[in-house]
Amino acid sequence: MANTTFSGPIRSEGGFEVVDKSSTGVFTTSLDIASDGSIDLTYSSTSTGGTNIEPVVVENTMTGAGGLAGRSRFQLNADAALGSYSNALKAITVYGANGSTSGLGSAAVMEMTMSAGTSSGTYAPVEVELNMPANASTGTATSLFYTSVNGDDASTFDDNGFVMNIAGLTAGSSKAFANNGSVAADEITHGLKVKIGSETYYLLLANAANFAD
Repeated sequence: MANTTFSGPIRSEGGFEVVDKSSTGVFTTSLDIASDGSIDLTYSSTSTGGTNIEPVVVENTMTGAGGLAGRSRFQLNADAALGSYSNALKAITVYGANGSTSGLGSAAVMEMTMSAGTSSGTYAPVEVELNMPANASTGTATSLFYTSVNGDDASTFDDNGFVMNIAGLTAGSSKAFANNGSVAADEITHGLKVKIGSETYYLLLANAANFAD
């Protein structure tokens, strides 16, 4: 069938499907938009390098001064007692028995490129917001970050892993990674409350960058 151009909306009560036809005449659905609006995209690649594989690309260029957001939004509305988990967005990378990444592998990457024009404003590759409207409850244990290690061999991470890996910093006086001087007991004035397992701990904070190794 030749390409067809429509000037109005395309409507289907049964949804839409994009299919691939093999040499034997077998059809495989690569994109399915069901009648209820759900979208199922299946993509595979045999690329061996040289090109970034990006099955879904959403690119927005904003040129209006004072414009806001420019984002894609994934919103989950819940007004019922849901089950053991709920997410607005999930990113997952699964390595098979022979799978690996020669460099850095991740389930999600947040990247921001600064420029000479970013001389004002506040910037961060990741922004985390926890909204607490009036009469909101914190449940059992609400936190700004929740991390966990799972699986039958979780102990392997306990023995060999790192809680955090920060690259690109060098130690020095008054730097982000400060290492100068020594600290007195009365200079440790604050602490951040964290939970590791079922125990609560405090990361001690000094009010001056004058601590030693």
